[in-house]
Amino acid sequence: MTAEWAAKDSRDYIVAFALSSTNDCPADFELPSSMAGFDTGLFLPRGYRDPCVLLLKDDTLSIVSHPGTGEPPRQCGLQQISSVEAGHMLLKGWLRFTGSGFDYTIRYNTRGIGPVLRFMRCFRERWLRGAGPHGTSDADAGTGLDIKFGNALALEIDSGESLLLHVFQPPREARRHRWLAGDLLALTSRRLLWITDRERGFCSRYGSIATYVPLEAVRSIVLISGGDMLQVELNDGTAWQIPIAAENRGVVEELAAALETTQRKNKSQNWESAPGFGGLSSRVGSR
Repeated sequence: MTAEWAAKDSRDYIVAFALSSTNDCPADFELPSSMAGFDTGLFLPRGYRDPCVLLLKDDTLSIVSHPGTGEPPRQCGLQQISSVEAGHMLLKGWLRFTGSGFDYTIRYNTRGIGPVLRFMRCFRERWLRGAGPHGTSDADAGTGLDIKFGNALALEIDSGESLLLHVFQPPREARRHRWLAGDLLALTSRRLLWITDRERGFCSRYGSIATYVPLEAVRSIVLISGGDMLQVELNDGTAWQIPIAAENRGVVEELAAALETTQRKNKSQNWESAPGFGGLSSRVGSR
């Protein structure tokens, strides 16, 4: 690293980039010695707040803020993370990790978003491992989407992740020049994924938000408000609420049944692969 590079203030950087070792970190960041030898990392440029560094080491996610903020490093075990949200609206980007006792949101500038997408794939590979079988997607599962939601889904689905079923509510015009947001709820072999373009209650033309949880984190999928709202109830007591049209209500029942079947299958497979398993019945009771 040249002296000129070392002297630069990382708050002036404008693009995200991957980190493979401490030598790749901006010189003005101070990484604790316990984080040395991390497996993969990411520098996120300044958004509404100062830049930060994300690190994956073994089964721990670390968030290191710029020293100028005075904030100490934050760490959480991957098994403690119950939900993830990743959004981008034009140059505004954010990552949100929630779990028992914490709710971390990192805001950044979306210039050069490629390294962010690659880091999140690495994160999901560790966070969701053992959460479901791998395989090929159902050829019909992604049909019926518009270009925007089709591309958003394609960016989210990881290699080997099976797309099983989805419910899609496309954006629709509410009044002149104002559109209601679109929503896509997708069941995969590893997670339940909700993609929306809702911003301040209406459709955003230039962005989307993806929120997802492991399958075992979902308690139920039900219709409420006379059937006008799809509600996903999660084990942590929170819920997603998604407007649903009458013609899609039948798919909601199909989705709920597919979720229960996949949860039961995953539970059975995880039980069979657990240490010490052998010669026992593989039957697992329903939730």
